[in-house]
Amino acid sequence: MVVLEREPDIYHLPRAIGMDEEIFRALQNLGLGDEIAAMTTPVQGADFANAEGERIVGFDFPEGMVGRLGYPPMVMHYQPDLNTLLRETAAARGAEIRLRAEVTGIRENGDGVAVELADGETVDARWAVGCDGASSGVREALGIESIDQGFDQAWIVIDIEWFGGVDELRGPVRQICDPLRPGTFVPGHGSHRRWEFQALEGEAREELESDEKVWELVAPWMAPDQGRIIRAVTYRFHAMVADRMREGNFFLAGDSAHQMPPFLGQGLNSGFRSAFNLAWKMGMVARHEAGDGLLDTYDHERRPHAARVVEAAVDAGRLIDALSGKGGEADESAGYGQRPFPELEGDTFPVLGAFVGAQSSQARRLDGTFTDDRFESGFTVLVADDTLVVPDAWTAIGATVVVVEVAEIGGHGCSIVRPDRCVAGVADDQGALDQLTVALFRLLHISA
Repeated sequence: MVVLEREPDIYHLPRAIGMDEEIFRALQNLGLGDEIAAMTTPVQGADFANAEGERIVGFDFPEGMVGRLGYPPMVMHYQPDLNTLLRETAAARGAEIRLRAEVTGIRENGDGVAVELADGETVDARWAVGCDGASSGVREALGIESIDQGFDQAWIVIDIEWFGGVDELRGPVRQICDPLRPGTFVPGHGSHRRWEFQALEGEAREELESDEKVWELVAPWMAPDQGRIIRAVTYRFHAMVADRMREGNFFLAGDSAHQMPPFLGQGLNSGFRSAFNLAWKMGMVARHEAGDGLLDTYDHERRPHAARVVEAAVDAGRLIDALSGKGGEADESAGYGQRPFPELEGDTFPVLGAFVGAQSSQARRLDGTFTDDRFESGFTVLVADDTLVVPDAWTAIGATVVVVEVAEIGGHGCSIVRPDRCVAGVADDQGALDQLTVALFRLLHISA
């Protein structure tokens, strides 16, 4: 794998700040669980509150709470540290990372792609993934349209290093529904704290980003001698989804494929989901375990899911405005804890059910290990009914068969878990298991 990065070094300022339990689990399965745990802080809760700090809708997490995936529902991180870990891990595992490598052109090249660089070199590969941000040159070069999701607001994002104790100035992630100026408070990892404030009509960027204005905005929480400004940058919170995420042997991931306002903390998480979804599928095709059609399921699964997450984030932004008296109806289902998080669905799942399309559950054992530690990196067949015979087709592609308690898979006799830990299907008898196997192999283009 070759990574082409235009910048000379990791971006030194924080942008993304939250990581949910699905992404934490995925990084655990890459062997990074302990490192991520050491550089994150669990979120204490999340809510929408009025200008006086009175909760309108939201919740608190009990101390030490973990979800059904084995981790806190959301943790906070400092992105430069996370990016450093990911880059160092990728390099240690064989990725060739080229810095100051500016891409100037892309084209199909037979069964692969050719990526042209500013220094005149051309990099040939089987596939290329454009992860080049909101103003993606790859997306533009491929002629992929952006579908606007109807949200566009200017907000200033302020990151401050708090000089007090790491357990001070915390509390829940809070959307502040203030008629004078809506805002957000995010207690980050360690000593990092973040505020976001909606820009008012006529405010100049230079004025809003000045130190004087920043300290005025955060004055209800802290004084200038209590912290250090890390950054204060005005962004346009925008919402869009690309009209497709695959074009031939080119793919889009991250902000080049989907953008959303930050009110649910799902921007980077959605990018991770796209990367994880695509990676295992590319691996199977590269190993000749599946046909190229498996890669079409990347767009079929990720684009609708990303669109629903974008919609939820937009609705949360509109709820802030409505509760602040700035117009619109207050749909409290967009508030924290009111609307279920989207799961994968579509024609890659033969039979939809309560668990299908969701992440399989994971628990921590008494010895501190996780149930995922029993699995290999490929498919896993979880069997609770010892009368069921797992078809040889699964072991032929290297699937791991694990005997579990029936409660672990929701009372079903058998559950098929994909490499991304998503439940592909469940079965309660031999006939259903055999039919599920045939259907999954066909829909996922897996070679029998």
